[in-house]
Amino acid sequence: MEQTKEQKREALKDEYIDHMMNPRNYGVIENYSGKGVGNNPNNNEMVEMYISVEKEVLMNLKYQAIGCTTTVAGASIFTDMICGETLEEAVSVTKQVLKKLETAPEEDRACGEMVVMSFLASLKNYENRKTGDEKECKMNIVNDCPTEELEDAK
Repeated sequence: MEQTKEQKREALKDEYIDHMMNPRNYGVIENYSGKGVGNNPNNNEMVEMYISVEKEVLMNLKYQAIGCTTTVAGASIFTDMICGETLEEAVSVTKQVLKKLETAPEEDRACGEMVVMSFLASLKNYENRKTGDEKECKMNIVNDCPTEELEDAK
């Protein structure tokens, strides 16, 4: 029996709340293969992502975030989605997520983009480390969180 749209929406809401209340993959990998930062330069929110790669497969991902619950839940879901995938497949999923973010509500777009940028930065760092370049990779987001409510509160 196929689920209705309402049932699918309810299941997604439940999954999102579960990730928000019990984030997966939060933390640090000490001996990482790559580390990257997704940054919102307008409000200093950021996601730092660590990846562990073996034979071009993402064996482990961890992240830390200075951001809202949408950022934490999004990073939890995203890292769960790509852990165990090949780098090629993870990049494909990342492109799909970026495409979906184009139609997301404005207030969620920046959070999701920050997560994805941290992953892409960690991949860049992974590739750079192969050639001996150890410097941290950081990518700024393009979208920003709307701040009208904050401006009105002042």
